Amino acid sequence: MAIALIGGIAEMMLPSGGLVRYVRMTVGVALLAALLSPILPALRGGWATSAANQASDFLFGNAAATASSQAESRAARDYAQALHQAENQDAAAYLEEWVEASLPYPFRSEVVKVTVKHPTSADQMTVTVVVRPTGVADAVEIRQLIASQLDIEPSQIEVIDEGDAPR
Repeated sequence: MAIALIGGIAEMMLPSGGLVRYVRMTVGVALLAALLSPILPALRGGWATSAANQASDFLFGNAAATASSQAESRAARDYAQALHQAENQDAAAYLEEWVEASLPYPFRSEVVKVTVKHPTSADQMTVTVVVRPTGVADAVEIRQLIASQLDIEPSQIEVIDEGDAPR
């Protein structure tokens, strides 16, 4: 705004000779530079890295972070942990229903409860199947069926009678 005002005054003060053309060009270049100055830092590059570093410092903190940013970082970590727990609970519930529904009928009718722990890790996953104590269901066969469906080791599956199950 100030550059345009100064340019206008300079134009009025000059005679209508050949210098007016150069003054207009100079004022135009100055206006263009003034308009582009806020945008130029983004065009130079490195702005994405700078923004990412600031966001990282804000979310996760660093050695020089203030107490408030550390509290925000702690809150972000707590939120991420809560999301992870909710994800594990949802995965466990889904797998429990799926395991029970995927068993053939004679076995499915004998199953009382299916419990899955560590559902997001095949190496750590454990499945507990509680069956009725009628003796119809074969524990070894149930283990084999579930192990093949979940692609885990049969030793990760425990089949127990309803009377022996903890309540």
